This record gives sequence, C-alpha cells and structure tokens, in this order.
Amino acid sequence: MNVADFIERFRLEMADNAAPYLWSDEEIVAYLNDAVNEACIRARLIEDSTTPAVCMLTLTPGQSSYELHKAVFDIRRVTFNGKALGMSSVEAEDENDLTWESRKGSEPLRVIVSGANRIRVVPEPTEPVSLKLTVYRTPINELSSDADSASPEIAAVYHPRLKDWVYRCAYLKHDAETFDETSANDFEARFDRSFGTRPDANVVRKRRDRALPVTRCNW
Repeated sequence: MNVADFIERFRLEMADNAAPYLWSDEEIVAYLNDAVNEACIRARLIEDSTTPAVCMLTLTPGQSSYELHKAVFDIRRVTFNGKALGMSSVEAEDENDLTWESRKGSEPLRVIVSGANRIRVVPEPTEPVSLKLTVYRTPINELSSDADSASPEIAAVYHPRLKDWVYRCAYLKHDAETFDETSANDFEARFDRSFGTRPDANVVRKRRDRALPVTRCNW
C-alpha cells in the first residue's frame, strides 16, 4: 500500500470523504509515520547491516563515544575487519580492570551500548578505523502527503495492520467531532495484538544487559 491507498482507505472507513475533512491528508500521513515507527520498535521489523549512513562508523583518534544514526534504536552486532567485537558494559569493564577508561589502542576490542543509539569503543582508538554495525532501526525517511506513491519501508504484509494505530491517533485528536478515547483504546489494543506492546527504556536496558556475554580483558 502506498500513501494514497492509506488516505483513501482512511477516508472510506472513517466516513471522512467529503470536504471540509475532519482530518487533513497531512494529519493522516503523520499518524501513518507514527504507526510505522511503532511497529518497527515493537516488532523489530527493520534489521539493517548494509545502509552506509546507518551501518558504517569511522572511529576518530582520541574519541571513544559515538552517536549513531537517529533511526537506530538497538544494536545487534558490531564488527571490525570481519571480526565481531565483544558487547560489554561499564560494570563488566570495571570488574576486569578499573583503569580501562585510560586504555588506548589501534584495534577496537569491545563496545559498550550506552543509550538507544550511542556506543562507546574500548579501548579508545588511536587510528581512524571503521566499524560495521548490524542494527534495528525505524525508517530513515518519513512519508509525505506530497509523495503519495511512496510506501512504508516495512514489508507489505504488515501494511494493512498499520491502520489500527492510524485510527487510534485519529480518535485522540482533541476536537469535539473526532475525540473518542474508547475507540482509540480499542484500536490500540488491536495494534498491540499485531505488533506487541512497546517496551519501555528500562525493559530494553535489562534485555540488553541479560544478552551481554561475560567479556574478559585482552590488552
């Protein structure tokens, strides 16, 4: 389904097919973008290891911490010269060597995920080498009502299920003719059944910490 399909279906099913509209095309597409992002985060629908702007990171000498592309919300794997780097944590590094933050080296050994889209490289790089990442992300570009032939980046099989979040957002519009909290909750529940509930930041952190292997120093 493309943007035009979503707008047409919305107007038909929401009985909003005559001007003046209760919801503008721009609002509908904004809800659609939100739906795609929600689906990606909940069900991890986009795994990427090939997009250069997202998956290639050049290290700068003297800099250990790096912010990743804004679309990244989780990191699955990091490699250097075809070799996977160990995924570590501040606690694991402290347990191994309390002086780890002062270590420098030409070859990265481990990475610490600090936040949704930031990593810290251990040891601090002394040369401008490149890392390759495999990540989970949301779409890089948002859909627009001006480009109605564009489609959501996720697989087409999921497109029909996005409407539940779109309608949920539509019913939360604060207007006497549109606001309906009960209907919004019903559509959100349908979306939850399709894509799962959204994990909060604490759940994501705990899941990542449980997945971290025990990494020992190898200086």
